[in-house]
Amino acid sequence: MKSTKLALLAILTGVLVSPELTHAADIQPSGYAPIRTQADKMGATITWDSDDHSVLVKLKNGIVGTFTVGEKQYRLAGLSGKADREIKIVNGNVYLPTKLLTALEAENNKYADPKDAVPTYKVIPSAETEAVEDGEDAADDPAIWLNPVDPEKSRILATNKGGGILVYDLEGKQLQNMKVGKMNNVDLRYGFTLGGKKIDIAGATNRTNNTIDIFAIDGASGKLTNVVGKPIKASMKEVYGFSLYHSLKTDKFYALVLGKEGEFEQYELTDDGSGKIAGKLVRQFKLNTQSEGMVADDEYGTIYIAEEDYAIWKYSAEPDGPSEPLRRVDIADGRRLHDDIEGLTLYYGKDGKGYLMASSQGNSSYAIYERQGDNAYISNFTISASPTVDGTSVTDGIDVLGYGLGKNFPHGIFVAQDDENLQNGKKLNQNFKMVPWERIATGAPTPLTIDDGINPRELVNRSTQ
Repeated sequence: MKSTKLALLAILTGVLVSPELTHAADIQPSGYAPIRTQADKMGATITWDSDDHSVLVKLKNGIVGTFTVGEKQYRLAGLSGKADREIKIVNGNVYLPTKLLTALEAENNKYADPKDAVPTYKVIPSAETEAVEDGEDAADDPAIWLNPVDPEKSRILATNKGGGILVYDLEGKQLQNMKVGKMNNVDLRYGFTLGGKKIDIAGATNRTNNTIDIFAIDGASGKLTNVVGKPIKASMKEVYGFSLYHSLKTDKFYALVLGKEGEFEQYELTDDGSGKIAGKLVRQFKLNTQSEGMVADDEYGTIYIAEEDYAIWKYSAEPDGPSEPLRRVDIADGRRLHDDIEGLTLYYGKDGKGYLMASSQGNSSYAIYERQGDNAYISNFTISASPTVDGTSVTDGIDVLGYGLGKNFPHGIFVAQDDENLQNGKKLNQNFKMVPWERIATGAPTPLTIDDGINPRELVNRSTQ
């Protein structure tokens, strides 16, 4: 989900003024204190949203809080809370209850040591795709398909929420535009058995029909063909996030779907006997709030889900797995992750190692965690403009492939959706930026692994479930 509020915000440091209320003497209500004064003392910045009548406070350590006038409910350090009295605005100044200000000050005192700073570095892209044909918030999610014969002819699949699914080559040229509906998220897997033959498949959520659409990927060209028999219609109100999962434990394939209200549904995909694919609902549960980003780790049998305003969760990917998460990977407190948490992707490394990567939309950066174990945090990075390609901001979907793809991407590729696609200062429709993996790996404070020979068609079952 795009943070469209950003375009409505007037950013003020030290002073907060509502455009509707700009005069008269300042009368402080009892039991309250002005947030502008406390922000000055704490070295924080304040952002006023005139549409929602809310204040975004960013503390000097990166932690954020959102406080809405007339409400007791608030968010601070990634968690929801309830104040003892509602937040007020008097003569253009916002006042917080004193107890709430005490909580804000306590958060401000955290991570004071310089070593606690979030390590963040910059990389630059080497290429970009052609812009999608629809304007506004249209481009959303990419997936990288590895050509089995010639890696340089691999493809980038992507969604256009305005009405289609797209295929690009590694130079960013659009090769196919399937106008099948308002497609949201896309993913792919290798080696699905259909009609007695092994094929590669892609899947995507279609918000026009509220279905899960499955496509066969041509092994030479990467061209997509719809291979669903009876439509796989979700039971949730509106399909949204999506991932495929290939269980190396059972050799079964699954479509994983998230809804706008946090619903999760898992569909087993099978050959219906007529050369088409059928889907059967085998599992469902619900997260507390809107969730979209999702990625499955086929080797470990796990799923990572991004609850947009709150956290990244790890679940079992098997249909008989528990409905409760295995653990919380990280929280959107404003430091490493600033809501919305959007796209998730996995870099497969040798011996079960590698990285989990997340799009932190609120600060236009990407967080990196270890793929194995407890997903220890590593670093964040941003994508800045190169001489020929602009950088990224407010990213939705991402994908990564750690495999040599020829001269332009010899060690793999990272692909990110870009909210504001600029060319010579002119704003175009949205598109996707491409970064050679080695730029991300070598740019990190502690260099990351470059395992450019991990073939996604040859994964190993590492699950202990």
